[in-house]
Amino acid sequence: MWGGGELYDYHRELDIRHGTLTRTLRWTSPAGKTIELESLRLVPLTQTRKHIFLQEYKVKAISPDIKEIVITSKMDGKVTNKPQSNDPRVGAGFSGQVLHMDCRECKDPKFSFIKSKTTYSQLEMLCAMSNVLNVDGQDVQPECLMVDEQSIIHKFVITNPKEGALISLTKTVAYVTTQGIDGSGIRADDMDGIARQQLASAHDAGVAKLKEEQTAFLADIYDTADIIIEGDDLLQQGMRFNVFHLVQAVGRDGLTNIGAKGITGEGYCGHYFWDTEIYILPFFLYTKPEIAKRLVEFRVHTLDKARERARQLGGIHKGALYPWRTIHGEECSSYFPAGTAQLHINADIAWAFKHYFEATNDTQLLINGGAEMLFEMARFWLEYGSWSPGGHFQINCVTGPDEYTALVNNNYYTNVMVQDALTYCVSTAELLKHEHCEAYLKLREKIGLTDDELNAMQLAAEKMYLPYDKFIGVHPQDDSFLQKKEWDFENTPCDKYPLLLHYHYLIIYKYKVIKQADLVLALLMQGQQFTDKEKKLNFDYYEPLTTHDSSLSTAVYSVMAAEIGYYQKAYNYFKCTARMDLDNIHHNSQHGIHTACMAGTWMCVVRGFAGFRIYNGVMHLSPYLPQEWTGYTFCLTYHNAVLEVSVNGKRVKYTCKRGKRVNFVHANTQKVYLKEGKSVELLMKDKFEDLTSLHFDSVVIDIDVAIPQIQRAHYESWKETLAAVVEDHFSVVDYKNYLQNQIGTHRFAGLEEFLKTKGVHLPVGVSHDAPGTNTLWALGNKKTEVMKRMMDQNPPAASPTIVQLVKDLKNEGIKVGLVSYSKSGEKIIDHSGLKRYVDSYVTGKDMGTLGLRGKPHMDMYHRVVERLFTDPKRCVVIIDDPIGFDGESIARFKYSISYPVTSYELQSGCNIDHLEKTHLELGISRVIKDVKCTLTADLIDEWVSKSEPYEQRLERIKGECLKRVCLMHKKKREAAMRKHRHPGDEEALASPTSHPHLYFKHTHHGLHSPLNHHSPHSPGNRHWPRSPGVHNHGSQSPEGHHHETEGHHLAPDRHHLAPCGHCGPHSPGRGFNGGKK
Repeated sequence: MWGGGELYDYHRELDIRHGTLTRTLRWTSPAGKTIELESLRLVPLTQTRKHIFLQEYKVKAISPDIKEIVITSKMDGKVTNKPQSNDPRVGAGFSGQVLHMDCRECKDPKFSFIKSKTTYSQLEMLCAMSNVLNVDGQDVQPECLMVDEQSIIHKFVITNPKEGALISLTKTVAYVTTQGIDGSGIRADDMDGIARQQLASAHDAGVAKLKEEQTAFLADIYDTADIIIEGDDLLQQGMRFNVFHLVQAVGRDGLTNIGAKGITGEGYCGHYFWDTEIYILPFFLYTKPEIAKRLVEFRVHTLDKARERARQLGGIHKGALYPWRTIHGEECSSYFPAGTAQLHINADIAWAFKHYFEATNDTQLLINGGAEMLFEMARFWLEYGSWSPGGHFQINCVTGPDEYTALVNNNYYTNVMVQDALTYCVSTAELLKHEHCEAYLKLREKIGLTDDELNAMQLAAEKMYLPYDKFIGVHPQDDSFLQKKEWDFENTPCDKYPLLLHYHYLIIYKYKVIKQADLVLALLMQGQQFTDKEKKLNFDYYEPLTTHDSSLSTAVYSVMAAEIGYYQKAYNYFKCTARMDLDNIHHNSQHGIHTACMAGTWMCVVRGFAGFRIYNGVMHLSPYLPQEWTGYTFCLTYHNAVLEVSVNGKRVKYTCKRGKRVNFVHANTQKVYLKEGKSVELLMKDKFEDLTSLHFDSVVIDIDVAIPQIQRAHYESWKETLAAVVEDHFSVVDYKNYLQNQIGTHRFAGLEEFLKTKGVHLPVGVSHDAPGTNTLWALGNKKTEVMKRMMDQNPPAASPTIVQLVKDLKNEGIKVGLVSYSKSGEKIIDHSGLKRYVDSYVTGKDMGTLGLRGKPHMDMYHRVVERLFTDPKRCVVIIDDPIGFDGESIARFKYSISYPVTSYELQSGCNIDHLEKTHLELGISRVIKDVKCTLTADLIDEWVSKSEPYEQRLERIKGECLKRVCLMHKKKREAAMRKHRHPGDEEALASPTSHPHLYFKHTHHGLHSPLNHHSPHSPGNRHWPRSPGVHNHGSQSPEGHHHETEGHHLAPDRHHLAPCGHCGPHSPGRGFNGGKK
């Protein structure tokens, strides 16, 4: 190249920060003349300039009396691939020239081009170049333009350059294909015009501007993608080298993807694999989600090709199967046992989409192709899978990630990933049905999706066969793996690895030997399905069997080793991953870098050392510091917020760099909420208390708030039921009184009081009294039937305001629960579409089975809080109407909100100010009076932050409750004494202790409360409450309202205390009518 002479002072540098490759050297010709050469290569990474690259050469004449310097710039149209190799990792190895020159033009040194066409696909490509040369700032024209065979050469001759003269050549090249800049396709005749425009734009901008654009682009990338390692410069170099290659190799237009070898070699022919979804997409998703979106879009755009591929298998009539390796969507794998048979590619794509949507909530992509893709992939599994005689759904004749084991039945990784994909597909259908109904119906019509198919997907997921060997305590990699003979590792020399280059696959397939993480990958991808013990047992079993002959293996083993506490193993695997290409560990980097392994480097640090996981939509981090380092720092992007994590010594500093708020769980012990610009510093894996900028972590909502029609439905069903019993209209006022009187002596106290006002007296009856029987229970059962009919005819809809609130809370990581006192509560919640949003709920059906008490207690709310794994001190409750609840019970929650704007009584024109006063007196923290009020997580947090401290408020409300109870008791005592006045009673009215028989002990809160002293012959004492059973302090009425019986009751004709039905073995059971004292 240099025509002899001596080359020295050679230096080559890849500037990762600025995205340039530079070389400097000195060369002395055989005649003794010396020059200095500095070259710059820049491939713009911005989308606007993605079709060009430039080279800049600066030649400086060092020696005097140089007669001539000749510079030629060549564009070579005769391009061939490297010869075919026996290494299957290299690729097909095309024979001869496959890109043939069609035409060329060489008239202008600022624009010459060669147009070529591929042999098989007939894709056309135009390559154009522009050359601009100047000497000491003066432009020089080529002396001549030469055309040689399939090449174009621009030749510049500089004669008698001065000593120290600076010669500068800028070469800019543009590539345009018939696929088009936007993927829509362009005419071949238009390509030269587009190329000319691209070159002119680059020339006008100039080298300095292009370098500035490149630096700004990379700075934006590194702002969230860079990982700082303190304590090991080589690993820091490896980390940044890998990040740079990922960024420059990834397609960012939705039409291209990222090759397994990037853009650095011919290995794998530039094809895209599952590497994208499982290894590479997570890196971009949590650093630059807008790039991750383009990778997902690529799969969406090639869905039709995947449908075609499924049909090519034969016997598959529905669904889509994505190719194992591809560029435009066609299957390009030639060896099906290690190619097409890796059907887990569908599940990998579904997993990637699920996590993309979880992190971004990109409903537009979901509606515009994402959901269709999910449904079609799920359909494929229903057709390809089969049912075993034992009733399990199984997937036979597949190859898992381990390519040393092929064509097996029930590969565990495949099955568990498909199970997750099917479940997610069904939940996606539910989401679309309730939130984007019109789009969902159009999609169902477009692809003919039926409810039977969705039910089949759900059933297949529930019955998925996941093999387990109870004798050795591990999950078999597949049905036959454990029955194979173990490979003779001890007698296999090191130079026989990788095995695939030295043994036929038929030999390898016979043995228990693993090329790369397979079941161990399942432990990582579906970690929530395994216990820590299971992870350790499976890791210990499979690690010795794994050769790591694939570059995809070490990252996974590093992450899992870190999770189970094998910290040194994790670090060793990480070192191998980080330096894979820089040190050419697998001896094949000459065929191209390993992009999946490069992304695995990020995975090792973030998912391994820092313990990053997403569980139920919430980030979890549990960092530790490798002993070889002094610290490390990285960023995570999630829900439009950026969290910076900095680990130093024994502490971790979390900072919300951008975004309204970020929430996560630290060390599996406590949630942390940080607002923008805020930081918190914690001990690694140490517990801590309430380190949060949000003042609550859960919200429990009354179903009547969430579904405003419920109160109306209760009223209308009672109105219809009672029409046959009373002549008068059951008015809204009657319903209001009915609700208030539900706190009585039995579950139908409110109903009984209403009927008494109409002159109707009915016995309580028993729970199985049929509608039409003259008992209160029969009326209740009739009302339940009417209510059910109304719900079926007009399913209740959730309040859009509450749905938006729940979504907002979920986005902030706040857990949400629902309470319904109705036995039909679960059905109502399901029909309303709320079920998919909430984390837990309790309904009237749970009251009897769980022994929950109703009003005045808040047992239902406490049970939901338990199911949310939180504490009432961290929980906000939103109630429709608190009347009937005990004030102290309300005060035991962090904050309470009454939202009566949804209640039927308010819609009927009650006095809102009076209502507010009443609710506040009951201990409610805030009353929503404005029907247009929009609740948000931030608004609630603002209210809570300004509220009275928890303990102080609790003590205050206790005192106020005690005062109110004492005042109420005094009034009742006075009324009772006046009714049964005897000589000397005036003194007794002033002394509550003179009549202890008029009091009972409130066992829940330690308060003393009186009972009205009824005459044993009064209508109110005809029926005494039945015992709900030991420790079951209440009963549930069909209409969804609860009656509470507590403490001791006065027995008829007696002035001493008698126990109620739930206070011990002497309980009178059905009361004192017919029972023994």
